[in-house]
Amino acid sequence: MLDKLRQWWQSLRQSQRITLILGCTLILVTIAVLAQLILRPAYTPLFTELEPLDAGKIIEELESANTPYQLADNGKTIEVPEDMVYRLRIQMASTGVLHSSGVGFELFDQKKFGITEFEQHVGYQRALQEELRRTIVQLSEVEQARVHLVLPRESVFLDDQVTPSASIALKIRPNVNLGSDQVRGIQSLVMGSIQGLTPENVHIIDMNGNMLNDTMKTNEEETLSASSMQRYELKKQYERELENRVQQMLNRILGPGRAVAMITADLDFDQQETVRTEHGPGAILSEQSVIEEGTSAATGGVPGMDSEMPGETMPFEDSGTGNGYSREQQATNYEVDTTQQVTVKAPGSIRSLSVSVVVDGTYLPANLDSIQQVVASAVGYSAQRGDQMTVSSMSFNDASIPSFEEPASEVIPPVALPVSPLVTGLALGALLLLILAVVFFRRRGNKRREMLLAIQADEEALLRAKEEKAEKKQIVLEEPQSGYRSVIKQISQEKPTEVVEVLKVWLRE
Repeated sequence: MLDKLRQWWQSLRQSQRITLILGCTLILVTIAVLAQLILRPAYTPLFTELEPLDAGKIIEELESANTPYQLADNGKTIEVPEDMVYRLRIQMASTGVLHSSGVGFELFDQKKFGITEFEQHVGYQRALQEELRRTIVQLSEVEQARVHLVLPRESVFLDDQVTPSASIALKIRPNVNLGSDQVRGIQSLVMGSIQGLTPENVHIIDMNGNMLNDTMKTNEEETLSASSMQRYELKKQYERELENRVQQMLNRILGPGRAVAMITADLDFDQQETVRTEHGPGAILSEQSVIEEGTSAATGGVPGMDSEMPGETMPFEDSGTGNGYSREQQATNYEVDTTQQVTVKAPGSIRSLSVSVVVDGTYLPANLDSIQQVVASAVGYSAQRGDQMTVSSMSFNDASIPSFEEPASEVIPPVALPVSPLVTGLALGALLLLILAVVFFRRRGNKRREMLLAIQADEEALLRAKEEKAEKKQIVLEEPQSGYRSVIKQISQEKPTEVVEVLKVWLRE
């Protein structure tokens, strides 16, 4: 094998040797680069969008633990090996390096002696601000947040009471909008964390100074707006459904694109509730009758006389006369027969319809009347309701009639994808190697083709000589032509291996 390899190397020209050496070198370099990329550990972000102070503290912790890392995004992102990211995050959280912007309620974990009431109040305010900030930055749209609270101290005097307030500054992520629902959620979060805080005392701004909660609508306004939009969509949907039905019918009758139908519906979205109460004659439950008769006797003298004066008593005398009386009372109890009927009219009924149909071409009035009757039946036309319908004919613009032929497929230009410099270099190296291989094998194929043609010519000459000798039945030795001898000699000197292979083939045959 070494002798054959040496002979093959000696048979190559100087340019072929240089090309082969360059190609092998390029292949080795490509393999080395790919091996480095494959064997290099994969890095993944540990923390992103870091402030310089936070990034510095995290880097100090990583360097003290001899942990490999790399910076990205102008120092805002720290990347570590993928298999260490979760352990490092837990470790950083436990060491407290992520709380550089403030301290939450862990501020009260250590008890301090001799602390004043003012210091305790300020500490509570700091802790509450940090806890709210940590909660707000959990929103995917918020990158950073600052919370400032005004927490007045309680007083026993009503005149000294101060209303609490809150100011929140948000840094929104690029190309992201904070919706009104998120702003309302932040406002509700702060109001629920501070006693006595009202919505008008919560101020939310972005980094450009724009008020985010100033233009928010109240719940009633949003409800009315949503109800109006819903009614508008229902109206449009109903009109579109009627137009599609009429258009499909006209397309089957007149042909596609030969008629246009537009419908406007006036819908009644008012909800009506009617309560009707009827009273019948009723039924008798009970009756009660009382009859009383009697006589009352007259006693005493004439008023104002001596008989009525005190100090002197007159003997009682019965005059034999009295007053008679009678009283009759009757009560009847009835069961009231009452019928109450409540009727609720569902919203969305049709007040009126306005239908307009235009057909292409010229039609007789009788044909237009037929089309009008068909359309009226399709949409549920009612003259008592006040519906309007118009059917007219006129010539359409041919350019506006839709074509039902399949459009020619458009050639979509290729989209250039971003390619990294490493991939570009590898692609160029592979392309150069392919070009060198094609040139090398092409030249080699041309040489072999020339040699095979020369050998084939010699074979044809020998075959012709054999045929002539067979016809004459005698052996005639002829000298080979001078041109072929020199060609074969030159080929055997340049390509000895190929000549040996050809001779082996001849010997086998």
